Order: sequence, then structure tokens, then C-alpha cells
Amino acid sequence: MQEEKSAVYTVILGVCLLLCLLMLGNMLMGRADTSIAPAAPEEGDAMEFHITEDDIASVMTEALPFPVEDTAVKISRDGTIAVTAAVTRQALTESNLVPGKLRTALLFLPERCKLYGAWSAAVPNGKLSLTCRTIKLEGFTLPDQALSDAFAAQWNTRMEQRDFTPQTIQWQDGEAVLLG
Repeated sequence: MQEEKSAVYTVILGVCLLLCLLMLGNMLMGRADTSIAPAAPEEGDAMEFHITEDDIASVMTEALPFPVEDTAVKISRDGTIAVTAAVTRQALTESNLVPGKLRTALLFLPERCKLYGAWSAAVPNGKLSLTCRTIKLEGFTLPDQALSDAFAAQWNTRMEQRDFTPQTIQWQDGEAVLLG
């Protein structure tokens, strides 16, 4: 009788050990149990894409054809994105962003210049579009379309990577929330 119990316990222990090894093997091979999937957004739920002031500063640094320092961004409830930064005269000269007339003016600017820009945003046709209200370098107005397009392209690429299509924007102090 004792031998029968021992044999049954050994078989049960062997089966449990085999099941544990199979589970560990599946986990190591990347095939863990996925029967509990995260809930997908339902038909009526809106997806959100948050853009903070720090996010804008980061994207601006990537999008600009010249390096900037001391970047400050302000997002206002009225839908204005205002950016200030410092840029060196040498970096501007090398970027070829400044057109002919202003290129001569660069010679008279300080070595470290203040750059200011303000934009408003919209989402026509599921893409972020930026409209430049002003962009100035030490009081001189710069061509705005190239920078506006570069910023918008960076944001649209990020949203495409997340498979997000914006429909509207909600403005808050310090943040823009794109709803899709």
C-alpha cells in the first residue's frame, strides 16, 4: 500500500515537473500565455496624443537645421505655441536658412542671438498643420514656411508611428491634447 502511494506521488510529481518545464520553455521562447490581451479602445472611445512644452522643445531641437540652446516653450489655452531659444551667429550662417538680404545683417548681430517664434496649430485631414504667426531673429523677421513644415513633419511622423490620426485639438496651459 505504501509503495502504491509512493508510485502515485512520483507520477504526479513528474507530471507537475513536466508541465512547469513546458511553461518555462514557452516563456523563454516568447510564447507566454496571451489569452488575456489588453483591452482595445472601443468604438466610441477617443484616443489622445499629448504634446507638452518639453516635447515641443525636443522636436524643435531635432527639426531645426542648426543647434539651439536655452530653449523655452509656452503652450497657451488660446492655441498659441511660443518658442524662444538662443542660437549662435556661426550656426545660422552655416545653416543657409537666412536669405540673402538678412545674411548681410548677420554680420552685425551679436555672436549669440535670440530666436523667437509663435505658431498656431490645426488638424485638417488628419494631419497636424502649423501656421507661423511670427518668427524673429533679434528683431528681424525670418522666412517661416520651412521651419513650420519641418516641425509639423516631425509631429506627423511621430503620430504615424503610433498609428494615430488626429481629429481635433484641445488646448490647456502647458499642453496640447490631440484627439483622434
